[in-house]
Amino acid sequence: MQAKVAMSQLDFPAEIAARARQSAIAVINLGTVAANYSVLARASAPAECAAVVKGDGYGLGMLEIANTAWHAGARLYFVARFEDGIRVRSVLPHARICVLDGLSGYEPGSFEQARLIPMLSNPEDCRRWMSATRAAAYMLHIDTGMNRLGLKPRELSQIVPLLRASSSSLAAYLTHLASADDGDLELCRTQIAQFESALEGLPPAPRSISNSSGLFLGPDWRGAITRPGKALYGINPAQKGQPNPVCQALSVLAPILQVGDIAAGDTVGYSATFRAARQMRIATLGIGYANGYPRSLSNRGVAAFSGHRAPVVGRVSMDLVTVDVTDLPANAIGAGYAEMLGPTIGLTELAELADTNEYELQIALGAGCKRVYVGNLPGTAATV
Repeated sequence: MQAKVAMSQLDFPAEIAARARQSAIAVINLGTVAANYSVLARASAPAECAAVVKGDGYGLGMLEIANTAWHAGARLYFVARFEDGIRVRSVLPHARICVLDGLSGYEPGSFEQARLIPMLSNPEDCRRWMSATRAAAYMLHIDTGMNRLGLKPRELSQIVPLLRASSSSLAAYLTHLASADDGDLELCRTQIAQFESALEGLPPAPRSISNSSGLFLGPDWRGAITRPGKALYGINPAQKGQPNPVCQALSVLAPILQVGDIAAGDTVGYSATFRAARQMRIATLGIGYANGYPRSLSNRGVAAFSGHRAPVVGRVSMDLVTVDVTDLPANAIGAGYAEMLGPTIGLTELAELADTNEYELQIALGAGCKRVYVGNLPGTAATV
């Protein structure tokens, strides 16, 4: 399964290749992120396309991603925590920034001072906000089936008097589709119907419905504000079997530390989970679960050397992975590093092999490897 990415392995600049020979690196193409945002904004129109940068920008660096999206046209951002909102505000003084977790124990005045928009999800936070603020903006989260955060439709009657009396600015009503990723359109329709029913009689405000996958279901699913998260980073938002409209922004490279021969019958790695059936050539790479490369890829993962794929053999350990390079061309390992994720190995494929999803894997690799940025836009850092 080939990854849809913006650069081939042979296109990595010399300085990136040099870094990859020294340590495991996460190569993040900011130009790809900007191009992805443009695709999503066009697909969202006439709805406003926000940028979701929670989870430290899905593991790729919240500030770098936020700034890149700004240059691509984003003006509204969603983060999870108050502290993340403060950080994004430090680099984007004019952005609108919504905190999905709401007040979370912070005083309404702290949000006003930082010019952050809380996503109010329960009656108590609504009471605190609407009784304490003047004209600051907020959003309301209506739970229509996720059963995580959000006001239950039956709870709305408690806050209607507050809504009508408050001088605060209601920026949007939000709900979250539970199964747009899985193509369960019946559940999506049920949620939208519940959302519209819950809002009857409430003060008018823009509606925000679609996440990445919902955005591509069609205009009836979007509302006035879309909230693409995974698609901004290149994770496929389309239904299973459909082509990916965006490009993978992350590649992961690991240094080749040693190459050696083993005899038939020799074992490789902890607990001897792999035994050679023939004489083999093994490459040891400088990456492991300390870098976010999951242990579940033991005897299941794959690496690529100058575009040639080779299987992981033996246990993935803390900072080492062993790969069978017996059948590779003699010059394949000459670059001095291996691709663990990128043009040859797609994020979806690797996540399936690891028995996880793309989000978890990308966040783990982005946090565990040294980040290197390419395709830089004005005001973005070159490396982290």
